[in-house]
Amino acid sequence: MIYRLTGATVRAVIVAILVMLPAFLLTGTTQSAIEFTRILATMGAVFVIYEYGFSSPSVIEFRYAAPYNRVRFLLLLILVLTPTYLISSLLDGHTVNGFLSNAARNGFAFMDFAYSPVAIVANTLAGDNLVLREIIGQAIILNAIICLSFSLAFCISVMLNFWQFGGENFNMWLNMPTYKSYNIHSLQSRLINSSFSSLLIACLIPIFGPTLADVVLSQGTVITPITIIWVIALWTYLPAMFLMRSVALAKVAMSRDDKAEWMPI
Repeated sequence: MIYRLTGATVRAVIVAILVMLPAFLLTGTTQSAIEFTRILATMGAVFVIYEYGFSSPSVIEFRYAAPYNRVRFLLLLILVLTPTYLISSLLDGHTVNGFLSNAARNGFAFMDFAYSPVAIVANTLAGDNLVLREIIGQAIILNAIICLSFSLAFCISVMLNFWQFGGENFNMWLNMPTYKSYNIHSLQSRLINSSFSSLLIACLIPIFGPTLADVVLSQGTVITPITIIWVIALWTYLPAMFLMRSVALAKVAMSRDDKAEWMPI
């Protein structure tokens, strides 16, 4: 019990740090923005303690199928740090150079056309600031490259059985708490349907996400750098997250059949 609570506390602190990072790294962050971010960090930390403080999770999937959640956390951390670094450099008056910067610049130039999702997000977040628009476009391209790399590596790892999703020792009820109410004999079809649903969501977010952001954010309000960072991070993170979930669910469904004995708690 003490070991579990200690692990939950450590995870909660790490999550809180992730939420607070943009506010700490950006110059000129207002006190109100810091306080709001602190509230969000506290809420995230409480949720993590609640989930990991008990032996059985209630929401988080694949809790005992490490390093699934660690990979997702690492991906989100990188996706937050990338736009934070680029926007912070812009605010400090520095110019970012190098191979990745050139690749992002060329990628944004290629994707900068009418009705491009990348261009729509950049226009919505930057407004009339052309320099900021260029930085946002580069951050989106870099995040997209990172997401594609992580997703490809994850798919290969799962399909080559580097991680044992499913199989003899896979505890369905602990790793998939939201499926507890389903009958054992319908689990495989439920998993396959959920896998296709996650794949569909992963494909729809990059297309319809910019339109939603344009409606929500372009109402004459001033968009702060912290908001810009999180919009970029979440817009690029969610498709990768749902894609990885789709692959993981498909792997579990293919590993066992309806006649198999799924391990109970």
